[in-house]
Amino acid sequence: MATVAPVRRAVAVAARPERAFEVFTDQIGRWWPLATHSVFGERASVAFEDGRLVERFGDQVSEWGEVLEWDPPRLLRLTWRPGNPAEEATEVTVRFHPDGDGTRVELEHVGWERHARPQQAAEDYSQGWPIVLGAFADGVAAG
Repeated sequence: MATVAPVRRAVAVAARPERAFEVFTDQIGRWWPLATHSVFGERASVAFEDGRLVERFGDQVSEWGEVLEWDPPRLLRLTWRPGNPAEEATEVTVRFHPDGDGTRVELEHVGWERHARPQQAAEDYSQGWPIVLGAFADGVAAG
């Protein structure tokens, strides 16, 4: 099977890396676009809990991923499988680089070969990550 290229996206935010990392992780439930990018929809919640990223709606739980590396304010690396079985988990790495008075946040998503339709999965996320990173940037700007 051919290897599918990583999906890479980036966004610049007007906050130091420490603040950008905090908003991305501790405040993910405030800015994540649940209406369009979730398992249960806009009335759900999402948060990091005990080394996992979890979406909740009532008594329903969807584990989006497991944290593999947590190195504030530089790096977050986790498995990624919202709504998918564990054997289809991909991997997302988010890096936070100082950039003048702000931060350049770089996201890389790999491991598409674990999906039944790897190229389609990569293309879907290639379109979705800019929306998520835009919502993150708005969350940083909102304070």
